[in-house]
Amino acid sequence: KLVRARPPTQMAASSLGDIMGGTPGQLPTLGEFEPLERVLLTANGNLQRLVSSYHNTSVSVRVVYSREVATGEFERKVALLCGGTEFAEATSRLHITRADCISAIADGGVAIGQLFRHLNILPTFELTAAGRDAGGEQIWRDYLLSGEGVVCEIHERIRSDVLGALVSPSPSAPCDSADDAGDTNDAGGPAADAAGDVLAPSDGPGGGRVSAKRPRVAPSFGDIMSPHMTGVTLPNGFSPLQRLLLTANGNVERIVSSFYYEPLTVLVNLNHKRSPCVYDRQVTMLVRGEPFLHAKSTIYLTDPAWEEMVERRGTPLGAVFRVMGVLPTFHLRSVGRGRDSSGSGFFWRVYTLASQGMTCEITETFADDTFEKRSRGSALDASLASTDGHGIPV
Repeated sequence: KLVRARPPTQMAASSLGDIMGGTPGQLPTLGEFEPLERVLLTANGNLQRLVSSYHNTSVSVRVVYSREVATGEFERKVALLCGGTEFAEATSRLHITRADCISAIADGGVAIGQLFRHLNILPTFELTAAGRDAGGEQIWRDYLLSGEGVVCEIHERIRSDVLGALVSPSPSAPCDSADDAGDTNDAGGPAADAAGDVLAPSDGPGGGRVSAKRPRVAPSFGDIMSPHMTGVTLPNGFSPLQRLLLTANGNVERIVSSFYYEPLTVLVNLNHKRSPCVYDRQVTMLVRGEPFLHAKSTIYLTDPAWEEMVERRGTPLGAVFRVMGVLPTFHLRSVGRGRDSSGSGFFWRVYTLASQGMTCEITETFADDTFEKRSRGSALDASLASTDGHGIPV
């Protein structure tokens, strides 16, 4: 069944905001799909990460073919496997006009799938069509990833049960926190940590600390924001949906908005210049009128051009990566969970988004019931009524 593109509505079609976002073009309506199917269909270059995180196991890529059909024109077909089971097939065609991109593939040995990462190009994502096979066993989508001098036209067919019983999830066990699980290389061996100190709060944002041991990891979480095929095996005790958020690389808003097929509300509680080129920022995200995320960020501008973009041109900090067209590197530093004074559960993470011109150190706290919000309307009015004109609680 084919669902063709139409102008965005006030629903989730117009609310997929994240670092790869920008103003959406025409998007297919996705109301007929299940919530987790919508999360897959709107994945913007991170399908592997979503599946790997959900199952807490590795995802591998098998290249069927990869060939140059003309100067600057490439065709590629790959199969994606989770736990040894094939769950998706992707056929793509690349149109490249940048000479350095063509040289990177032809002479530098850069894989087509890592071109954006190799050249630090932040692409835009456009979902052009989506549908379901007659038997219901597969969903499919057509989309574009386009950046400076590079356009990828991609068709994917995905098993509809991939975020279900495709592989057995990891057993659950209580866990309060774990620090910097590290990366792996393609061969699965431990790779060097990212430069800089590990950001590991002594107690997390209110949660107890149990272990700082570095677990063995599997090669997974490969996507356009990864410097190589990477993986972090999260501690037991998190649900599959919670793992989606703990490993989200700049697309929490997209995941939650797609799941509910509704727009989110973002309240900026604090946007403060601490010192030259250093900013503190706090935001709260709401879905169906209920808060599900509190984020605290410290942002460092490390390049004069980026500083000018913010200081003189007034570019919002949340849009700088997009405006500069630079793809940041994501690194998950630590994760944990706990309960607040009222007994409500939460989970949290600390991570960085970094590029040559800007580094963001971010702590996010999620409500345990993030994917279980049922209220509508009046709760949002009440939430807004309890804040001043700047979104700060009163």
